[in-house]
Amino acid sequence: MTGLKLLLTTYSTAFTISGGGESELVQVAEMLKASGVHADIYGIGSRPLSFYDGVIHFSVHADGEAILREATRRSKPVFLWPNVWWTEAPSDNEIERIGRITRNAHRLVFKSQAELDNFARYIDVAAEKVLVVPTCVSNRFLAPVDLDLMSTICSANDFALCLGLIEPIKNQLELIRALNELGMEGVFVGGARDDEYYRRCVEEAHPGITFLPFVQPCSALLRSIIANCSVMVEASIDPPGRSSLEGAIMRKPLVIADGPWQREHFDDGVWYAPTDSAHGLANAIRQAITSTEREQRVQETWTRITDRHSASTIGPGFAEMLARESL
Repeated sequence: MTGLKLLLTTYSTAFTISGGGESELVQVAEMLKASGVHADIYGIGSRPLSFYDGVIHFSVHADGEAILREATRRSKPVFLWPNVWWTEAPSDNEIERIGRITRNAHRLVFKSQAELDNFARYIDVAAEKVLVVPTCVSNRFLAPVDLDLMSTICSANDFALCLGLIEPIKNQLELIRALNELGMEGVFVGGARDDEYYRRCVEEAHPGITFLPFVQPCSALLRSIIANCSVMVEASIDPPGRSSLEGAIMRKPLVIADGPWQREHFDDGVWYAPTDSAHGLANAIRQAITSTEREQRVQETWTRITDRHSASTIGPGFAEMLARESL
């Protein structure tokens, strides 16, 4: 044990709709605990702030500023994990507000160089404050899978899987049009953030496309769904994030949109697709399924992601760094 005690926090309305942020908190807490850190997620089960050596705060959302002010008032070092990707410039007021938060933080934690570069386009970042810590993927994704578990909720076979809340920036409608063109089954997991966009997706989807609600992060059911798919597809306009790493570590071929985050993580080990062409997306899915390079790419990507992103690889070094920084 390191003896380090950390509280993981985020903004107050983060889980009114469950999404990737919940998985982030759960997996980071799990990784830290496995590395000898006492890590609690803020809530009814956590201890008073005075108990902890520091705070890891996920997001720069305005609703999280109260807990940050309290941590600062009590002289607790704050490791700010911005968890943001801007596709357009934030407002001047947001730039000023977020700049103030980052100046008060002890350290800024980014999951990739691409994420840091995106953030630094708009917010002044002191280089001496920056830590780049690759996204961790729970070791549960390396464990044996119950393939039959998925059949309790869904009967799809030979399907494309898309994980994440349904909303325009995730671009699921373009994927649905691609699956319609291919006549391929699809499973969408995560529920909806945008009800009107979700309605359009359901209306355009052919009968072989299934929409499932939120599934618990790292759960046996989620792993069963991933294990049963033929291909994972995320044509998101912003980076696909942790779910694509989870698919890679479970040896699934990936079809994703191109971009600096994607290239940093996957190099040439996935099939890149346009975000604005259902036909182009359909072609990429077809190639991922039929390519003679499929198994080689999947194996190379598995090795790359396991070496760089498994919790057992990242956890000990991250815990030691946090312990040093919190002294």
